[in-house]
Amino acid sequence: MTILRTDMIPRPVNFLRLVWLLVMLWFELCTFYHHTASCPWPDAAFTSPGMLTAPPTHVLLVADPQILDRRSYPDRPPWLVRLSQFIVDLNIRKSWRAARRRRPDSVVFIGDMMDNGRVDMSDEEYGRYIRRFKSIFTSDSSLPMHYIPGNHDIGLGGSSPSYRFSDHARERYLSSFGPLNQRIALGNHTVLLIDAPSLVDEDRERANAGVSYAEWSPTHPESTTAFVHTFMQDVDHAEHDARILFTHVPLSRPEGASCGPLRERGTIRQGRGLGYQNLLTPQASQFLLQSMRPAIIFSGDDHDYCEYVHTLPATDAKRPSPPISVPEITVKSFSMAMGIRRPGYQLLSLIPPSSFPDSQTFAHAPCLLPDQLGIYLSIYIPLIVASLLALLLSNIWRSCTRHSSPSSQPTDWTSLNPRDSAEADYDLPPPSAWRFKEFPRAAWSRTCTFTACGRRRRLTISRSALLGPLIAFFWTGETAKADVAQKRRGVLKGFALDVCNVAWVPLAVFVGVAWWVW
Repeated sequence: MTILRTDMIPRPVNFLRLVWLLVMLWFELCTFYHHTASCPWPDAAFTSPGMLTAPPTHVLLVADPQILDRRSYPDRPPWLVRLSQFIVDLNIRKSWRAARRRRPDSVVFIGDMMDNGRVDMSDEEYGRYIRRFKSIFTSDSSLPMHYIPGNHDIGLGGSSPSYRFSDHARERYLSSFGPLNQRIALGNHTVLLIDAPSLVDEDRERANAGVSYAEWSPTHPESTTAFVHTFMQDVDHAEHDARILFTHVPLSRPEGASCGPLRERGTIRQGRGLGYQNLLTPQASQFLLQSMRPAIIFSGDDHDYCEYVHTLPATDAKRPSPPISVPEITVKSFSMAMGIRRPGYQLLSLIPPSSFPDSQTFAHAPCLLPDQLGIYLSIYIPLIVASLLALLLSNIWRSCTRHSSPSSQPTDWTSLNPRDSAEADYDLPPPSAWRFKEFPRAAWSRTCTFTACGRRRRLTISRSALLGPLIAFFWTGETAKADVAQKRRGVLKGFALDVCNVAWVPLAVFVGVAWWVW
């Protein structure tokens, strides 16, 4: 009996198409949602009976997104700056879209929203910069978003002739993001958002003038020092009032203090340079701790995660008690371009402190985002090398089989095409073969009729119509005649065509994902 052979030739290019499609979909989109889904709100910390009679207030904390602009990489050529800006913006958009799936009740940005918001630029350019930030961090109007200034937003210290800070940086911040210092309520907690860069400058000027914080405040009523001093006078510290402090610049701590196991490398050390200061001074830190007496502090600026516990003496001298511990959490940067491999954010859950005066009424958890640089270096580049090697070897093998075989068709191949010059040798089964399933039955199909444009129409859906194109695209490849033509092109030309046939699939996925999140 003559053997019938299909006229479709499997090719590695189709398998690589499928591999690249799955890899790109996962690492360009799905992994972001997987990371956020695997980091739930820390509501499980409220384990006492009756503590979750009402849903907690959920606050999303975002630190140092630092949206890039044309000045961010002065040593790179303009085309590379644009490419870097596009890649980082796309990464932040995907991270933000995934983080919003946690459905927070409020969002707090812990400073440095823009990389060069402090730089001297025209109002038109600053307006475009702000609109780009708003387009990246889109949200519903029902979602409250609060901001505190960072040193990249309003400046810190003096500038230089080559990198000049704008004299209108603070006014621009006020018009775009709101007050420099704020006191708000979230989940029945008092939340204090302070302007740490201004406090750094004020503290240096105050120290040079040789006056105390109490003497400085009346002469500078709009300063951060005055805001803190006013809060200290207005609040009764004896009352149970859970307070949360947000400051862009972390508070002072001993040199070399550990940041905990979640930090990628090193620790936070005091340092100062053009437009930055790593930590507040010990005097300013104690001023904030003693005046506000927060239950917890969240800071940014460092870009990496850090946990440190400050201590405060007890306020009641008549009742000796141990010092009060005040944890400070330095939140990871939300951007892949800030010198860390794993960007991140913080989740904060709050329950009313008045209902549970003897229990901790807040819980927080750090969340990590995908290592985008690691995806490029450890996934894409090795897969590109493996794909190129597989395609090259495939074309070498195809070329060798062409030269070693006297005919492109095997001796047992029979064509069912009447146009073929070879004599047809049909070996049809007897009619009784249908009964014994020696001959394939008709494939599954469904037919439906409908009326369109005044005429009745019939639509037939079959398994081959549904699966045929996918199988042809991902596995069966080209026809035997096309495969013969591929052999005749030679190794290099065939290799180049195969590379093009594979490459457009990941490029199409990348463009599609970018278009969807933009």
